[in-house]
Amino acid sequence: MAHVEAVKVIEYYARVARQYDEGYDVWWKVLYDGLTWAHIRPCLPTRGLVLDAGGGTGKWSIRMVEEKPGLSIVLLDISREMLLVAREKLLRGRLAGRVWLVEADICAIPFRPEAFDFALAEGDPISYCDDPRKAVEELFRVLKPGSYAQAGVDSLFAIVRRLMNEGRVEEAERVLRERRFTSSWGFRWWVFTPRSLRELFEGAGFEVVKISGKPVLSPPSEELRKALSDEEKARKVLELELLACDDPSIAGAGGHLHVVARKPPAPTLAGAPLTSSPAASAASHTRPLACSACAPSDPDRRQSARPRSNA
Repeated sequence: MAHVEAVKVIEYYARVARQYDEGYDVWWKVLYDGLTWAHIRPCLPTRGLVLDAGGGTGKWSIRMVEEKPGLSIVLLDISREMLLVAREKLLRGRLAGRVWLVEADICAIPFRPEAFDFALAEGDPISYCDDPRKAVEELFRVLKPGSYAQAGVDSLFAIVRRLMNEGRVEEAERVLRERRFTSSWGFRWWVFTPRSLRELFEGAGFEVVKISGKPVLSPPSEELRKALSDEEKARKVLELELLACDDPSIAGAGGHLHVVARKPPAPTLAGAPLTSSPAASAASHTRPLACSACAPSDPDRRQSARPRSNA
């Protein structure tokens, strides 16, 4: 049975899916997306199967599959409407045969263990889901040993700072104490510090490589947005952010947090052959929805209802 908060999230994205991609201006595209891609790109395998969990309308799936022609992507999201938008974009880009759409919950990923060569949970699906601990455990379960996972989450200190700036002192105190924030979107977010995010991933078994702030030096303003419209200034601002965003003394001040983590390699016996399962057998108890013209016109299988990302 769907949780009340989960239903709110699903209803919200059903309303905004068609306009979702239009809601991000130059600040988001240059800084947030630029920082995110700078973290993702070095960890992408050349070939293999990638999970884009909470991938929404497919922004990162499309970018990853265009960057690495040897990859296949599973774009998983709880919002049917967001997946339909993603399908349209993939068909227009002639990428449908390389990205598969699956309507499912990040807290109950319907694939067998050790199926994926890279996992991404970008756009805050861990912040919006019903149980962040379970979501990260699921990412760990479906990832191959030695492979990387990355995720973006909402930052506790950034939200508390904004509330204080707006004079909402009692609300700021409550968020700081409860580590949850009720947004104007109508549902609650889990919010994190670098320490709590590290503990979340290490508790699931991951080795945390680094935690960064996104961004840490560049709060949104009209003056900065104008500057970012200049290609050379945009390049310089992103360069400065990349110099600072990984610094532990400032990462927590970022508007969002980004974690790079690795599943430890599996121990091997001396002389034992290394084996891996083919990507085609990754699904355990559901059939991915093919993003192609011959696929059903509407996703018709809904997994357990819990919040998706705002990727």
